[in-house]
Amino acid sequence: MTDSAAQPHEFKAEVAAVLRLVTNSLYTNREIFLRELISNASDALDKARFAALVDKDLRDQDVEPHIQLVLDKSRGVLVIEDVGIGMSQEEAETNLGTIAHSGTLRFLEQVAADQAEGKRPDLNLIGQFGVGFYSAFMVAERIDVYSLSARPGHEPIHWSSDGNGFTVGPGTRRQRGTRIELTLNEEGKEFLDRWRVEAIVKRYSNFVLYPIKLQVVDDKGVTEGDNKQVNAASAFWTRDPKELGDDDYKEFYSHVMGGFVLPGDEPLAHLHLSLDAPIQFKSVLYVPGRRPHDLFGSEEIRGLQLYARRVLVMESCDKLLPAYLRFVRGVVDSEDLPLNVSRETLQEHKSLAAIRRQLTRKVLKLLTDLADEDAEKYATVWEEFGVFLKEGLHTDNAHREQLTSLLRWPSTLSEGKAISLAEYVASMPEGQEAIYYITGESAQALARSPHVEACRARGYPVLLMTDAVDEWVVQDLHEHDGKPLRSVTQGDLGLSKAEAKTKDGEAADDGEEAEAEAAGTADIDALLTKAKEILGERVKEVRASSRLTDSAACLVDEEGGLSRNMERILRMANRDVPSRPRILELNPSHAFVRAANALAQGEGDPPARLRTWVELLHDQANLAEGTVADPAGVVQRIQGLLDEVAGLAEASA
Repeated sequence: MTDSAAQPHEFKAEVAAVLRLVTNSLYTNREIFLRELISNASDALDKARFAALVDKDLRDQDVEPHIQLVLDKSRGVLVIEDVGIGMSQEEAETNLGTIAHSGTLRFLEQVAADQAEGKRPDLNLIGQFGVGFYSAFMVAERIDVYSLSARPGHEPIHWSSDGNGFTVGPGTRRQRGTRIELTLNEEGKEFLDRWRVEAIVKRYSNFVLYPIKLQVVDDKGVTEGDNKQVNAASAFWTRDPKELGDDDYKEFYSHVMGGFVLPGDEPLAHLHLSLDAPIQFKSVLYVPGRRPHDLFGSEEIRGLQLYARRVLVMESCDKLLPAYLRFVRGVVDSEDLPLNVSRETLQEHKSLAAIRRQLTRKVLKLLTDLADEDAEKYATVWEEFGVFLKEGLHTDNAHREQLTSLLRWPSTLSEGKAISLAEYVASMPEGQEAIYYITGESAQALARSPHVEACRARGYPVLLMTDAVDEWVVQDLHEHDGKPLRSVTQGDLGLSKAEAKTKDGEAADDGEEAEAEAAGTADIDALLTKAKEILGERVKEVRASSRLTDSAACLVDEEGGLSRNMERILRMANRDVPSRPRILELNPSHAFVRAANALAQGEGDPPARLRTWVELLHDQANLAEGTVADPAGVVQRIQGLLDEVAGLAEASA
């Protein structure tokens, strides 16, 4: 009740505007008010604790610090009480009658405008723009504040408001601290439910330093049960890592993941940090055992839980790590971030940038150490999250060297095992001068591609790249350890002088090979000319191949041009990519190619049989890549050739 000696005051203009918006527009996420009031109580206890270090005259120095919540159903009142620093009358008028954050009104006006347009603003931010105490008007029709300053010489005060103004007068409190009584409106009565309030405390304020006790008074005025503590108080990340074991970290991982962890999702690695310079923060981070389901969605990327002095201020902060590390889960708590931090101010906050740099560096070191010390476990990390680390190579040049060391791909000689670039280089046989790779959809199909035949014949491994992001990786990663990266599907591989192995594994004689290749190339000149004439603009060029050993034909991209796989990826992304003619390579030593060349050596127009054979060579090259522009035509040509071989059709010249 308002004391008869209380003095009436009007709210300042901005406060009045804020209250109108709070009470009329921001009912979607009303529970945030409790976090704000508990945070204020925790701050008051902190101030009293620090003040006691220098002022031995403070009141009630022997009182046990705690925060008391009372749900009084008989009166329809929710109480938040602390035994902290308290307020004098002047402090109450200042602290409860003005708003310090200059952007508060603008933010709330924007929220109201968004709601009027049917948008869904992020109302978790209400407590992060300096609204704080005023958010209680979302659930209360009247607020009474009883406070006694811990500093001697001040009398107890009673501040009261129904949202239209406020009164301040003498109070009756005898112990230092502040008691806030919220007379709840009809919509706010839900916050008289024990389980509802307890859940809110555990969600936002579970790690507040001081015990939060909860007492319930039933609708007849009878106190229910014990006055039990409902928060953990001790924050896991503040504990000494030397005192914690794997089971402790797994238990907290379950908390981070929402209280439920699927079998097989035990964390693959964890990181426990406590840093003081250049920014003070503590953190516990995890590499999950399985890929979280929300990593590829178009909605906001889920991030780490951000705490400011043990109070949850953002359940998902995507600014603490770069996007390519978005699979990492955990918590970050900083003493240097303000409780009223917002997404807008967070992005520009110097402390956040410092935390981000430290966390990025530490997470990459964790992964590097894991790769060096436990290859089997890192193989699981790579299988689940390698695609994201590849993104980092394209977006984070500052950590290029570390990210490059983390890359893994299977090769044609690794029997399905993903290997690092360092392992690839170490396995290169003498004479190999480049790191060869091929991109596509399936590792099995790529391993059988005609494009890898020259490398296979020479014992050169070829990296099999099947993630879409690999196309961007190879654009950024031009070389490693002095060895250039070369696509086996582009340009001339320059392998004509390399040693090719015979079927029994022995190296062929250089002179014999060079002579055979030169002869083979010269032998099919007629076919190359006629094939280009037959295929026309469908191919850019027809040439003899130095990369084929078993297959008759393949299609090759121009050196430095857009690969066929990149074209496929861009079309899947609904990008308009014009088809470009490619280079058709023919194997001079293949029996079918030599037979076709014999037909091509005749004068005049190409005979019908030669046209069919050239078309079939082109079809074969397309089929090897899984693309067929004219399936019916291909079937017809194959059937015609089969009929001819079986003697069912007359041969035509």
